[in-house]
Amino acid sequence: MSLGDYVRFLRALKGGPTPWQIETDTGIAPGIYRQIEQRYRSIGDEQLLEKMAAYFGVAAEELRWRQHWPRKGLTAALVDAQESGRPLTLVLRNSETLTGAVQWWDLGAVEIRQADGASLVVQRHMVDRWE
Repeated sequence: MSLGDYVRFLRALKGGPTPWQIETDTGIAPGIYRQIEQRYRSIGDEQLLEKMAAYFGVAAEELRWRQHWPRKGLTAALVDAQESGRPLTLVLRNSETLTGAVQWWDLGAVEIRQADGASLVVQRHMVDRWE
């Protein structure tokens, strides 16, 4: 799960404060928090991640490693798996893994057909990483 997807999830868990409220409460420069949620790329430095981690009550490392698993990286892996016919393994937030052929994908979900023929649709925001 990208950093943007993860902080959007944390924001919902916190009751849905607005991005502007988060920036005010943390001292993050105006517009930066929204960019993190919406741009799906690595934005920010160590100090920013520390502020966000403290605000959401999570370890900074939980935010830091997600910068290396961008949403665009998942899209590239899905395209490659679908075009090549190679199976893709998705590691989900709950630590479950799914391996299989990518049947289709869009900005919100992906369908994986497993070796036993079972198909599962997974919301992309549940994917922590992929192999």
